Amino acid sequence: MILFLINSAQSTWNLKLFLFHFALFFGLVFSAQAQTELYQFGQEGRRMAPFRNGFAKIIDKDNTYYIDTLGNSLILAEETSIEFNDTYAIEDYKRELAAHPQLFPKTVLKYLKDKKMGIISPKGDVLLEAEYDDIDIQFRDFWKIKRDGKVSLLFVDKTQLPFFDEIGYLDGDYFDVKQHGKWYLFSRSHNKIMTKNGYDGFDYCGGCGHRQSYLYAQKNGKWGVIDWNEHILVPFEYEHHHLGMRSDNWISSFSKGGKSLVIHIPTKKEFVDTELLMGLLIAKKNNLYGAYGQDGELKIPFEFERIELPNDNSFNGYYGEYLITTKQHKKGVVDLKGTVILPNIYDEVKVYDDYLVTKKQQITSLLNPNRQVVFKIEHGDITHVNDYFYSSGSHGLAIFKIKKRAFYGLYIPQTNTFIDPQYYHIQFFDFKNPDRQKKYLIAEKNKLFSFFDTNGQLLLSDVEGISELYHGPEHIIAFIKNGKTGLYDLDLNKEMIPAIYESIDILNLGKQDYIKANMHIPENERIDEFDTQISHLFDLKGTKVVGADIKQIDTIDSKRSLVKIRNGNKMSYLLMNLENLKGEELNYHAVYRMNSAQVLLVSEDDKIGKLYDMTSHQELKGSYSLTFVKQGYLPQNSGKETVIMPYKNGMALIHNENGYGYINEEGRIVVAPQYVWAFDFVGNAALVCQSENSDPRALMFKMGLINKKGTIIFPLEYDLTNSRLNHQESFFLDHAVILPKVNGYDQYYGLGDLHSGKLLLPVEYTQIRSIQNGQYLLLQKNNKFGISDVQGKIIIPVELEEILFDAPSYFNTHTDTSPDIFPLLVYRNNTWRYILKNGDLLPFHLGAK
Repeated sequence: MILFLINSAQSTWNLKLFLFHFALFFGLVFSAQAQTELYQFGQEGRRMAPFRNGFAKIIDKDNTYYIDTLGNSLILAEETSIEFNDTYAIEDYKRELAAHPQLFPKTVLKYLKDKKMGIISPKGDVLLEAEYDDIDIQFRDFWKIKRDGKVSLLFVDKTQLPFFDEIGYLDGDYFDVKQHGKWYLFSRSHNKIMTKNGYDGFDYCGGCGHRQSYLYAQKNGKWGVIDWNEHILVPFEYEHHHLGMRSDNWISSFSKGGKSLVIHIPTKKEFVDTELLMGLLIAKKNNLYGAYGQDGELKIPFEFERIELPNDNSFNGYYGEYLITTKQHKKGVVDLKGTVILPNIYDEVKVYDDYLVTKKQQITSLLNPNRQVVFKIEHGDITHVNDYFYSSGSHGLAIFKIKKRAFYGLYIPQTNTFIDPQYYHIQFFDFKNPDRQKKYLIAEKNKLFSFFDTNGQLLLSDVEGISELYHGPEHIIAFIKNGKTGLYDLDLNKEMIPAIYESIDILNLGKQDYIKANMHIPENERIDEFDTQISHLFDLKGTKVVGADIKQIDTIDSKRSLVKIRNGNKMSYLLMNLENLKGEELNYHAVYRMNSAQVLLVSEDDKIGKLYDMTSHQELKGSYSLTFVKQGYLPQNSGKETVIMPYKNGMALIHNENGYGYINEEGRIVVAPQYVWAFDFVGNAALVCQSENSDPRALMFKMGLINKKGTIIFPLEYDLTNSRLNHQESFFLDHAVILPKVNGYDQYYGLGDLHSGKLLLPVEYTQIRSIQNGQYLLLQKNNKFGISDVQGKIIIPVELEEILFDAPSYFNTHTDTSPDIFPLLVYRNNTWRYILKNGDLLPFHLGAK
């Protein structure tokens, strides 16, 4: 929060100096201290802050609280990382509401009122009235509220459960509730307790992925399993730990007598020294392993030395719906039904979705989902092309890397495509959008790359680099070959722009994107030292839009661009219509854009030019020096030639030995050159100046304002110091303008209406400043301060000794979230008070200064 203090003890000059350093300081470093708060001291140990977003922070010795615009106090219940009335917290809160309306926001605070607790947003919206003893807001699906020793749950839709001694969340419809020392099941949809019996407690696998048909229950100190209708599925005979809980027919979190068990729910059989893999229970008998299925029946007979997950503890591969078996030190594969997929005759087996890779002696084979060998290699390896398959998956693609010695190749079963091992690395191409459907492969050897589609078709070979086109469409990629850049169309599988360019960019012209390809000009072909590059312009299909070498493209408006073309040793110009891509040739030696959608500046000799109307395709009357347009500044000694400057708001400044004047877009001189200083139009008004002896370096100028017809709005009887020549736009306040006058060493300001030419405020104030994004004006007079609106109506008389308010309002920022600056924190009669917009004082203060 940035606060700003205006002190009546400062002189006008010191105030200006302070404002300058204040702005400089906060502009450079304050962004790193956005949580810093500045307070005005009341009595010792007491502080008052200005209002922001309808609240003001108060520190009264050891107590910190907030007051609203009516003077009501708001006390936070606890200190958290969330700052009340903080801009960033408010934005986070708004984002949470927009992104997840079905959840409670987490950026909220607890507040107290009459020793009861409620919930407010960071901007002060009451989300829950202060009626509770405590509120637990750690979960976003519900809030737990406590009152009179009882607890309930409140949901986002404002529904609420009855109050119980305690409540636990189960599946969103069922909750375990405690009353009279026992736990029961409460249904939210039925709005009643569903169990007849009371229990010691419940447990539920809420993280098992879907709603379960049973839950764990404790009775008389022992645990069992019941369904939602209170049928006993496993008797109450066990100890239980909230670990390894499941949602299928197996219970693995129970123990008996300190010994861990696995229990089959339908049969209630107990198993010891077992392991659950992929829903099967791996058991040991006579030193050999078998497996029971979900039905409790033996699916894999006890004849294996080991049963394990596919590719277990490996960075490569995917588990699949299979298990690897070991018999007589040889590997085989069974599915989860116990069906033998591969006999135990292999040295190694890996699983990639439904593809299997086997190794037997020196032969590695790839088997398709029908268990047919589709590829084999001797003294080599086969892995999925995605090396880290376990974490990011196969992308649904059956593509395999073939490794022979130190080289990699590819095999793609769907197309029976084999690419001989010849690359050092092969991987999926890393697109910025990881969710894009089409995938591609990139292979590298000796720092040269080849690019394949997932059918194994070679798209690009022996290129030095491949990348996405910045801000370009997804189907276009850039590639570098022999040090030059080209483009490739992935939709059409063809090179769309050859690799002959130094760089390629996406250029927006009008409402369309185009491709701008840039090429260096050899030194022996350059016209001058600046003639180093030409460009070619293409549409997104690779078709040339302009069949010539382009030196420069300048946007005029959404429908037209000015194109400068290089023809051998000469330049020509094209006025291009962006809607139909047709061009009008402009047969001039030089053409310049003038920040106008109506006229250009054209010249036969690049010294003197004429205005060219783009609609009528005709030159306008009058000729002008190009000095400013070409060089950016006026000639040191202006002569009779009139220099023209770029347009702004439909008017352009012109200058000659007589001074400054104005010309409109019809080429008519509205104001003949006559002013020692003149400035661009701000809206429909411009500030103009004269000085004694027409000296442009005078310390003081007479200032006035004119409209676009050249008519005087305010006569040249106001004063502008030389130091403020570069800050003339700061005088304009929408339809009004600040009018300064100097009297000796003192400066005074008034406010004028640009529409009527009448004074809104007399020129008698030592300060007039725009605040609250131009909604109000801060006034200073005789070391007193007040507030007016921008129409000059006095809201707070200029009688206050000091005013304290939010700096974002003062500096006219667009990020100010305050709805109003009132109540204002003001100092008068040795007391800091809050003043309302109607002039009344808020019934709150902290005593003398």
